[in-house]
Amino acid sequence: MATVGVYVDTSVWNAAFDEHVPNIKAQTVRFFERLRDRTSAHPFLSDVVLQELGNAPSARVGPLAGLIRRVHPTRIELAEEAAALADAYISHGVLREGHLVDARHVAIATVAGLDAIVSWNYRHLVNRRRREAFNGVNAIQGYRSIEIISPPEVFDE
Repeated sequence: MATVGVYVDTSVWNAAFDEHVPNIKAQTVRFFERLRDRTSAHPFLSDVVLQELGNAPSARVGPLAGLIRRVHPTRIELAEEAAALADAYISHGVLREGHLVDARHVAIATVAGLDAIVSWNYRHLVNRRRREAFNGVNAIQGYRSIEIISPPEVFDE
């Protein structure tokens, strides 16, 4: 099996420490454990994710930093090309302006040529309608399609 590049969004990093939803936390911890072996998926994150994680409650910042060190994802910057694609998602109505950060996650992963975005954000990212809309704009802008999936789907759990 080929290794796939997966962009891990902020919701997944945070879920590893969310005591309010034990099932999601357990699935997320299992996801990160499997991700560390790098045999089937390689993790990526962006400066946008790091900025969002920096706004976490102070008690969570240290554990998040430790998890990032253990998983050791490849870091991607928000390039002008990705910012322009995120703006295209907004202008085509895929997301409203108030959700520019979510659009940037998709754009960064798309421009980087990654295989998938991994998220727990079902409202704005992980759903058929949004995935089709993002990929419609990707086609218009000359980019390939990208999968937008939840952590268990990465390893077909």
